[in-house]
Amino acid sequence: MNKLLGQGNKLVGMVLDYIFEFFIGVVSILVGLFESVQRVFLSLLMFGGCLFVIFFYPLLFSSRYGWIPILMLASFIFPLLGKKSISYLKYLQYMVTEYFYDKADFYLLGRKVSYDKMGDYGQRYKRKLERERREAQERAWRAEQERRRQQEEAFRQQVEDMFRQGGFGWGPGGFGYYQGQGTYGSSQTSQGGQGPYGASWGGQDSFISQYERACKVLGVSPQADKYEIKLAYRKLAKLYHPDVSDDPQATELFQEIGQAYDFLSDENIDRYQRLTKNS
Repeated sequence: MNKLLGQGNKLVGMVLDYIFEFFIGVVSILVGLFESVQRVFLSLLMFGGCLFVIFFYPLLFSSRYGWIPILMLASFIFPLLGKKSISYLKYLQYMVTEYFYDKADFYLLGRKVSYDKMGDYGQRYKRKLERERREAQERAWRAEQERRRQQEEAFRQQVEDMFRQGGFGWGPGGFGYYQGQGTYGSSQTSQGGQGPYGASWGGQDSFISQYERACKVLGVSPQADKYEIKLAYRKLAKLYHPDVSDDPQATELFQEIGQAYDFLSDENIDRYQRLTKNS
């Protein structure tokens, strides 16, 4: 008797499973077709514009072509309703088939039934969807974190390469570009007067070179305004602060970033813009 009941429940579950799969497939095909029609109408409206309205407007109210506005309306409404219907059909499919398959396993294999009521299987399906949604969000979050990590690593490598090739620092002639592997050697600045902040500006070409080099250190365009410069400095300072960075050169990089930021003062920003405005 148990075997007969088990086979009966299994058969019912299989039949209902095939029925739901059929309806889900049909609705999915219709949704795809109406979405294709929707894209055609949107393309005509986008690229045809007024011509579409001029030529098709009379047809919309023609008894012979009365199906056109119905098709247009259906192409926008049915995909929305169809997708909701597919979701609901999948919910019913899971709830009904799991109920009968569980009953079949109970009679055939002696397994304990998970739930006594069919609606409880529907609740389990909802919990399953919620768990999958959270897992998808977590995967997306991890992917975003990995993307940001790669960006920061590339940015860090760019700054370190620039530091190894040469950098900014305070030397005998004031602030300027000094060649070396993370150390400051002979000043490359040319002769010039002493500017505010105690920095040796040098000649016009020297100042422009120093300014653009400072912008490279902070990773901003020479045309950046003071707000962009401040944001870039804060980002780098946070990244290379000796208290939070495990980079062995963090202290030197942090100092160099600070020196470049000091050099990009409001006065120097205005001076650079004046010098390069007509060039």
